[in-house]
Amino acid sequence: MNLTAVSPHGGSVHARQDLAERFGSRLSTNNLLSRQTVSYQGNRNAPGLRWLKYKEGFSSCLVSDLIEKEDPTAVLDPFAGICTTPLIAAGQGREATGIEIMPVGILAGSAIAEAANGLSLDSFGKQASALLQEVNLKDTASDFAFPHVRITIGAFSRQTEKEIARARRFLSTVGDVGVKALLNLACMSVLEEASYTRKDGQYLRWDRRADRPLRSSVDLGHIPSFSDALKRRLGEIKVDIDALKKQFGGGKPTLITGSCLELLKNISDGEFDMVITSPPYANRYDYTRTYALELAWMGLGQDDFSELRQRMLSATVENKTKSEALIQSYGANQEKFGQAVQMYNRQDAVHEVLGILKDKEGELSNKNVMRLIEQYFFEMAVVISELGRIVRPGGTVIMVNDNVQYHGEEIPVDFILADYAESAGFRCENIWKLARGKGNSSQQMARFGRRELRKCVYRWVRHNE
Repeated sequence: MNLTAVSPHGGSVHARQDLAERFGSRLSTNNLLSRQTVSYQGNRNAPGLRWLKYKEGFSSCLVSDLIEKEDPTAVLDPFAGICTTPLIAAGQGREATGIEIMPVGILAGSAIAEAANGLSLDSFGKQASALLQEVNLKDTASDFAFPHVRITIGAFSRQTEKEIARARRFLSTVGDVGVKALLNLACMSVLEEASYTRKDGQYLRWDRRADRPLRSSVDLGHIPSFSDALKRRLGEIKVDIDALKKQFGGGKPTLITGSCLELLKNISDGEFDMVITSPPYANRYDYTRTYALELAWMGLGQDDFSELRQRMLSATVENKTKSEALIQSYGANQEKFGQAVQMYNRQDAVHEVLGILKDKEGELSNKNVMRLIEQYFFEMAVVISELGRIVRPGGTVIMVNDNVQYHGEEIPVDFILADYAESAGFRCENIWKLARGKGNSSQQMARFGRRELRKCVYRWVRHNE
């Protein structure tokens, strides 16, 4: 396996090469892993998990297999997404906790847990029918209009706007918590389908029929009414509920809305014996943009979008430094925070890449990618340092992540995080590489050639003390 580091700019690769020599023997191709298992694709037909197209996640099959092999008693996902990990673990009767900063994901996970644990199918069916009847009325329900932010204006036709308003009015009257959560998720999950937008990587693609100025547009073809899309989703939910009760009916997980950067420090030492997670990748994706419709549906205003983006793990060029905020947040726990600072400061591979990019700053498409890289690896040092404290001796961390490349310089995320893990008390046992990696962007390929980037699943085991 050729792991020779390359710099198309003739910059130093010594630090990256040192990491490759140190961790190269732990790297192997795992033919049981595929893009389907480590992404949302594996959940496209999974009961419950298929309701909301949440692409930033991994499959329930992957989680089930990992839990079966490790047999943990308490499981954590600090970047829970739509809560696949805690739902699977709790469904098997294990203690399960998920932390997720995107309220969209917490709503999805909570609704699925409610549907699987005690929800009356009869009550849900009656309320679902009543919701559809209300959506198809002819009044305007202007007091319940969709709460647009700048990026969502023009996303719906006038008819769809009216149907959405009537749905929001109906939801305000539902008293049953479980039924309301499920109906709320059903409505939110079809917003994109009934809109002039589609998620496409780090962008929203807009249909030419949208009532807003567009630099570029596409033709999305037939766009269903909100009413028709909702009817199909409610039917899908009814079909799935029995299967959900079998798979996730072992208990409800603890789901916490917030940033793990702020919340991990509050968890007791050794509270978990397994972590299964996939942090945001250092790939410039802004989830407040791609999930703008869903976040606006949940009531986030323009300022809330900005605040949420900043509190997320830094993965976009819009993120500002969190260093001072984290220092204040840790307060009396500065010793543990100091460990993370040391882990970042002595990670020469990160600084090697940053040094090359600094020299080429005038050529970068956006010079803020340097701040993105700095903050991403500093914040991941904080997360991994805390995992070293809250995972019991002998416990396991499984992490899904991708390597990235900026201005032709590959950043070996897998090796860098493995180095952090070993500084935090783990042994990096495995870095499982998918047989097929991913290509770099077309712009980078045009300038620097195609270089396949590794897509990996890491397995770290906490030292016995």
